[in-house]
Amino acid sequence: MISLLAVALISLSVSLNPKMENSLLSKRSILDRIQALDATKHADVYVGFVVGEQCVGQIHSNLVDDILDECLYNGTPCFERKEDAVFLIAEDWTAGMDAATQLLIDKQIISKRHGDLYSVGLDPRKDPLCVVDRNAAPYFGITSVGVHLNCFVRHGNGNNGVSLWMAQRAPDKAHYPSLWDPTVAGGKPATLTFHENLVKEAAEEAGISPAVVEKATAVSCLSQMTSKLDCSCLKQSLYYCWDLEVDSNFVPRAVDGEVAQFQLWDPTVLMEDI
Repeated sequence: MISLLAVALISLSVSLNPKMENSLLSKRSILDRIQALDATKHADVYVGFVVGEQCVGQIHSNLVDDILDECLYNGTPCFERKEDAVFLIAEDWTAGMDAATQLLIDKQIISKRHGDLYSVGLDPRKDPLCVVDRNAAPYFGITSVGVHLNCFVRHGNGNNGVSLWMAQRAPDKAHYPSLWDPTVAGGKPATLTFHENLVKEAAEEAGISPAVVEKATAVSCLSQMTSKLDCSCLKQSLYYCWDLEVDSNFVPRAVDGEVAQFQLWDPTVLMEDI
């Protein structure tokens, strides 16, 4: 069983066999591409966001005054500022974050609630301090956690014998329409374990059965700081990656409408495209 090195970009996550990389130059070019997308260059316009004793994110300075002045729970402020950080002080932390979500809607910063709840905390493997709606989470710099499944086919075609199944995002997706993802990619809600999330996304996005997903191998967790093009929503993104070898007859199916099509990619072409 080969080991794949997952490379995550803002809108494109792919897995590459380290043996496919012909030189240190190719490795360097991939790292350069990722570093060029690093959003920490915007960090000076943010203040820390603290829950309990943990700094769990950051808030853009343009949003701080509204959060402090207008976000109330049971008539009392949900947040206060101490030095260079905003603290969640609502008696019920989840209720305070829900009030903040409603404020973002009222200010037309987000259009609606997503429905999925994201964990708030430093370690996504542990119980969260509280939860927040997925659409509001980026505005508090809450770590975005996702599961990625990279399906590959082993064969003898002169390209080290491996091709990769890639998923083209649907053209009506709110973020990065028509760009390319791994075979399966999805955000992790607080209500699901990593395994449950992977099984769910594989079935919904690619029609892959739980029995097939069980054969996948966990290979890496990738971390990247991302933001929107306007510098808002600076957050850490964590990609938990699995690799799955499939046979030549395997063809993923677009099930839930989030994927426009699947294509089998030559890894050399994929490297060049990145």
